[in-house]
Parts: sequence; C-alpha cells; structure tokens
Amino acid sequence: MLIDWFTVFAQIVNFLILVWLLNRFLFKPIRGAMAKREKKMTDALNRARQAEQEAQARALALEQERNALADARESLMAEARQEVEGWRETALERVKEEVESLRKAWMSSMSRDRQAFLDRLKRRLVHQVVQIGEKTLRDLSDQDLNRQVLRVFLKKVADRKDALNHRASGQELVVQSGIPLDDADDHLLRNRLAAWFPTATPVRLEVHPELGMGIELVIGDRTAAWHLADYLKDLEAEIMDNLFDDARTKT
Repeated sequence: MLIDWFTVFAQIVNFLILVWLLNRFLFKPIRGAMAKREKKMTDALNRARQAEQEAQARALALEQERNALADARESLMAEARQEVEGWRETALERVKEEVESLRKAWMSSMSRDRQAFLDRLKRRLVHQVVQIGEKTLRDLSDQDLNRQVLRVFLKKVADRKDALNHRASGQELVVQSGIPLDDADDHLLRNRLAAWFPTATPVRLEVHPELGMGIELVIGDRTAAWHLADYLKDLEAEIMDNLFDDARTKT
C-alpha cells in the first residue's frame, strides 16, 4: 500500500491548525478564566486570612483592653478604699480632737464660772465685813475716835502742804467735817492750818454730817481729805488683792 505523503502532510497541517485554533479560541480563554478564578480564590483566601488575622488581633486587643480596664478598675477600687480608710481615720481623729477641745472648753468654762462665783463671793463677803466695820465704828464713835480721825486728816494735809501752799495765798480755808470737834480739837485744827498756810484767810469750819467720819480741806480748787469710807474702800481693795494673789498662787 502506497502512502500518500501529501495527504499525511495535509492532515498534519490540519491537526496543527486545529490544535492552534483550539488553543487560541478554547484552551487559552479557559486557562485565562481558570487563572482569573484561581486568582480571585487566592485573593479571597488572602483577604479571609487577613480578616481572620485582623479579627484575632482585634480580639487580642479587646482582651488586653478588657484586662487593662479590669486592672484599672481594681486599682481605682483599691485607691478608693485607701482614700475612704484615710478619710475615716482623719474624720475619727478630727472628731476626737473636737470632743477633747469641747471637753477642755467645758472644763475651762466650769472652772471660770466657779472662780467667778468665788470671786463674787469674796467681794461680797469683804464688802459686808467692811460695811459692818464701818457701821460698828460709827456706832462706837466717841471723842477719842474723832480726835484720831482729825490727826490722820492733819497728817494727810501735812504731806500735801507744800503743793497746797501755792494756791493758799489770799484764799479762804474751808474745813468741812462730818464729825463734831470739841474745843481742843478745833483749836488744834486752826493752829496747824494757820501755821501751814500763813497767807490764807482764817479757817472757816463747817459741819456736814453726810460726810460721815471724814474731814475735807478746800483751798480754792484744791482739796485735801480723809474719809473713813475711802479708807475702808482702800482696805477692801487691798484685802481683795491679797485674796486673789493667794488664789492665783495656788492655781
């Protein structure tokens, strides 16, 4: 059997043309579509992996944030408990100090009230004693006591005679007495004043019972006097000073 090489060659060419045509219009588009599909699938898988990674990272970040918030909450709670405890201790200490201050103030007030009461009682007792003494002296007054009052008065005037002499020239000497003077005492009074104030006019003696046991010398606008009431007031003040000095020394 003879081989028709022309036919064989033609068939080979036809086969190659068919393969080229199939590759050009069938296999190549299919491969391109498959490649595109594969690329899409790869991209989708990559995006899925990336999304998963991002989700895991986000979940980890959220977990870390949750842990941080829990730690912060615990820290804030501990700090709040510490502040509350500190405030409670401070408040208790302040209350204790206020209570102690009030107690001391109350004790001090009680002590002051007690001392004030004792002071008033002392003043009243001393005043009553002085009044009783004055009344007793008045009730028991006689000429000897009047003479003693006159002598004390003359000593007062003698202590001030130099100062009084500057105003005595040409002035009337007025003696106001709350006690009666007998002739001897009257004579003694006039002689002493005349000797001390020679430039003054003669003595004018006036009796004023309201002066009580006291005598006053008036020379112009100057006065020298001694009164039992003033003496007793000074005595009362001296007694009170001594009493209070003793009380302060004891406290």
